[in-house]
Amino acid sequence: MTWLVDISRLIENLHLSTPTGIDRVEMAYVQHALHRADGRDVRFVATWPHFTGLLPAGYVRSLIDAVSARWAAGAHDAQHDQAFRALSDMLRRPVDQPAGRHAQRIGAAVERAGPVDWLRTASVLARSAVGAAGGALTSAAGSGGTCYLHTSQFRLNRSQRFEWLKSGGVASLFVLHDLIPVTHPEYCRPGEAQRHAARIATMARRASVIVANSRFTRGALEDHLAAAGVAVPPCEVVPLGLSDIFFHQPAAPALATATPYFVAVGTIEPRKNLTFLLQAWHRWTRAGQCRKARLVIVGRRGWENESVIDQLERSPGLAPTVIEVATLSDAGMVALLRGATALLAPSLVEGFGLPVAEALALGVPVIASSAGAHREVGGAFAEYLDPTDGPGWMAALDDYVQPSSARRLQRVAELGRYRPTTWSEHMARVEDIVSRISRSSS
Repeated sequence: MTWLVDISRLIENLHLSTPTGIDRVEMAYVQHALHRADGRDVRFVATWPHFTGLLPAGYVRSLIDAVSARWAAGAHDAQHDQAFRALSDMLRRPVDQPAGRHAQRIGAAVERAGPVDWLRTASVLARSAVGAAGGALTSAAGSGGTCYLHTSQFRLNRSQRFEWLKSGGVASLFVLHDLIPVTHPEYCRPGEAQRHAARIATMARRASVIVANSRFTRGALEDHLAAAGVAVPPCEVVPLGLSDIFFHQPAAPALATATPYFVAVGTIEPRKNLTFLLQAWHRWTRAGQCRKARLVIVGRRGWENESVIDQLERSPGLAPTVIEVATLSDAGMVALLRGATALLAPSLVEGFGLPVAEALALGVPVIASSAGAHREVGGAFAEYLDPTDGPGWMAALDDYVQPSSARRLQRVAELGRYRPTTWSEHMARVEDIVSRISRSSS
């Protein structure tokens, strides 16, 4: 069986020092395809605005090894992560030290390609375009069936780039992460709703099967296509896996601090509901005068975030107790979460909710919004609150900041039974799906 694995988004994001959530998914699929030694023929596809082509497998292996090595820097030892070391120093300082007028910030490192040779990459892509024009994609079909795997939603709004899938003998699997730009356009960049609707339309026309990351996402897809009068392709729910480090944590102790701290994780954008969280935090700490705990916000600054940034940069009431961190390595994130009082996830909508699964896997309590995907991922192990209930969140902070509170102890006692999905379990499901659709299309 031949796998055609699209790696366009990974190539686009070579410059990132740490991956996004979707980058992690695409990388997991690529590494799975590369590391399986069962005789499978694996080819790699680059889809760009003006061409689609095959990349040499040997080149892709060296490229992926270089990128994954850079993304894994500090993955096994948090002390190799400069941002985590700076954060540790801040968290160990007394919370009553004088603060400035804005929250402390550990900025993003300069994003650069590192060991990746951009000129070499461009040259290989240009040569692959010639192969595509000559029919290399459709001729790549093997005798045991062929499946094209697209895991990032990247370029799907350019439907003409996927016309080659009409050719016989090639099955296709698309991973769907969410429909948030379509269902909640108010939380996204202008024009993103139209672009995402075009991505979904491409999936609906070209997918042999869609893999949704949650039942919530599948339900949103079915509702959207039904409203458009479009038939829903076969769609299977396969939860995302967690990185191995969340199952086999480093032996180093959790971060120990004199002042307890809560953590919120995710890109700083409207749907993460951080404006609400910071307002509740401001009241809970009585404008910084009652410093019961710290709040650590981990995530790059996204879009439409002026309100949150104004609070972080201009509120003296938040400055004593709020720390903003742009990125952390996996080991840094594990060490931070293991020492946290709880993860706070007040999002208004999510497609999956990976930080919730990661915190619960580490035995860390989670206070989350009542969004459908949160309930699906966290099950009975997280606590759910209305994402607009300020007094309710403040009461939860009061209870959880006390290590011996009955409310917190009850949650902690149940966390040992939480069982997240591993990437090997996810890939086993995908292997089965690919085998079935490849047989039916050959």
